[in-house]
Amino acid sequence: MGVIGSELEALRLVEENGGSTGAQPVARKMKINVDYARTILTSLAKRDYLDLSARGIYTMTWKGKEVVERKRK
Repeated sequence: MGVIGSELEALRLVEENGGSTGAQPVARKMKINVDYARTILTSLAKRDYLDLSARGIYTMTWKGKEVVERKRK
């Protein structure tokens, strides 16, 4: 399954935040509930587009960077 819509937007926002961020900043920029942002980000982490730290910080993986770069073209 590819990355589309809200997932792609969330990945781009993680990249804009230097490749690492929590759910709150993503929720604020996407104008969505933080729980929904966390659901999107966790889904991306389960598919290896992001890494999730024990502190709740999502960090872009090479796979996530690749998707964002590919969609940019």
